Amino acid sequence: MNATLQGGPAGPSGASAPGVPFAAPIESVANRRILVVDDNPAIHADFRKALITSNAGSAKLLQAEAVLFGDDPAPCPPEGFEIDCAYQGDEALEKVQRGLAAGKPYAMAFLDVRMPPGWDGIETVSRIWARYPELQVVICTAYSDYSWNDMITRLGAPDNLVILKKPFDEVEVLQLAHTLTRKWELNRLAQLKLKELNEMVASRTGELEAANLLLKRESEERLELERQFRHAQKMDVVGQLAAGVAHDFNNILTIIHGHASMLGLQLGEEGPHARSLSQIRSSAERAANLVRQLLTFSRKHTMQFRNVDLSEVISSISGMLRQLVGEHITLTTECAPGLPAIYADRGMIEQVIVNLSVNARDAIAREGRITIRSSVQRLEAAALKAGSEARAGEFVCLTVADNGCGIEAGALGHLFEPFFTTKEVGKGTGLGLATVYGIVKEHLGWIEVDSQASAGATFRIYFPPSQEISRDPPEAPSRSATARGTETILLAEDEPSVREMMTEVLTLGGYRVLAARTGPAALELWRREQGRIDLLLTDMVMPGGMRGHDLAAELRLSNPHLKVIYTSGYNRGLAGNVPLREGLNFLAKPYLPHELAEIVRRCLDSEVRSSERV
Repeated sequence: MNATLQGGPAGPSGASAPGVPFAAPIESVANRRILVVDDNPAIHADFRKALITSNAGSAKLLQAEAVLFGDDPAPCPPEGFEIDCAYQGDEALEKVQRGLAAGKPYAMAFLDVRMPPGWDGIETVSRIWARYPELQVVICTAYSDYSWNDMITRLGAPDNLVILKKPFDEVEVLQLAHTLTRKWELNRLAQLKLKELNEMVASRTGELEAANLLLKRESEERLELERQFRHAQKMDVVGQLAAGVAHDFNNILTIIHGHASMLGLQLGEEGPHARSLSQIRSSAERAANLVRQLLTFSRKHTMQFRNVDLSEVISSISGMLRQLVGEHITLTTECAPGLPAIYADRGMIEQVIVNLSVNARDAIAREGRITIRSSVQRLEAAALKAGSEARAGEFVCLTVADNGCGIEAGALGHLFEPFFTTKEVGKGTGLGLATVYGIVKEHLGWIEVDSQASAGATFRIYFPPSQEISRDPPEAPSRSATARGTETILLAEDEPSVREMMTEVLTLGGYRVLAARTGPAALELWRREQGRIDLLLTDMVMPGGMRGHDLAAELRLSNPHLKVIYTSGYNRGLAGNVPLREGLNFLAKPYLPHELAEIVRRCLDSEVRSSERV
């Protein structure tokens, strides 16, 4: 046999060759299409004769191969070859392109070297392979046109090139046809298998990447939750400390307020002592405001919740805010009409707006602007950031934006920590934003901050819309014309100085006061008086294992109509299930003597509602 099979390590028909022009399903890779390219019609007839479909001829060839290689005879191929002819190189290229376009590519081609006047065989192969590198090629040559080195130089050393030396016989042609068409089929099968494997690998890689991304996100969320938990623990500890300090301070401030007021009554509001009394009252009020911030931060402040229109709140205090921020700053309000109501303590919402406005004012060195805006925002679950406190739904949004100095990235994570401040010493307590944080948490909302150094800051606070049925706000208690009386009052207060001051105020008002330090001591006085007590005035938290509402419950077992007033330095939630109403049955510390006298008179003159009974 004169055929020479040339192969190389890297050829155009490799299994991973890019730009595969035709991809049939794996079960239909069979291809017995052959293109004969020669300018001599007689040669075409010879090839047709050699490759004519004949089971007998195929059987003869297979029998010869079995004898040659010592194998069992293979079964005859079920189909013969499909032969196409081309007489010039450009015609051959056109047929190859049409076959590819129709999805019926040729498996192999026999090409003569000499085909005047057009391209020769080498040029034709080069152009066909540029379009279709899978084609198995047999170059028919007598080695007189090109040397071996010349052909290798022009075509390389691909593994789908065979040189057939002339003259050749029919057996050689038939054997090459069977071998190379089968090779094309195996190459295509390998490509499809490889493509299938690549798709499987890509799919599995995608799954692994998705799983890895999910693990990364879960890890980040876990770290964020741990950070939030540690922050919450720290805030809770500081809040407990703040609440305890505030409680003690409120007792002290109650004494200061009370005695300053009584001195004013005894000495008059004129004279050399007047300025000192005014300074005492003013300082006590400043201290009381600071304590209220501590209580708000610790979420133990006494709040009066009702349906509130955020836009109306902003409008009502805008004038005061303009005076507060100063003439060098332009304050703009943009209030959306028809906002859903929020269930809130109006005073606390006002404090949030004031604190944020003051914070924005302090960030503006010279001229600047502050914008306060109310709006409705709908948040989609898909847009929420991992680790954020935000949640999906519709919310009422309060926005306070400024064009001041902005906030350094390192400070953003500490903004709401108590006593943290970026202001100069003496210009900030570090409680303003901590107070805002506590109020917002108490209202089931959250805060988002956008800021960069020298680029201003934007605070967005999201409140859930109210689910409460709208009610008219309760009327503010009016100041009694007279706050005196002759009734008997049982006073339970563990702080001696506060107890003495309250006793003195009420005694001066004409009341008979029975004072006790603890709940059990108050019970003993109750038993001794045998029903001659008209009002219980009790602190919520006292030593001796009995709280204020426990004492009230015990006394009302024998007198269901007993009137009760609760006082507290910080927590109104310790009254059990008794609804507390500021100015009616609850008096928050610190308070002024006339406020104590007024609530006592108001409570004695009112009827006890069934909802107020324990």
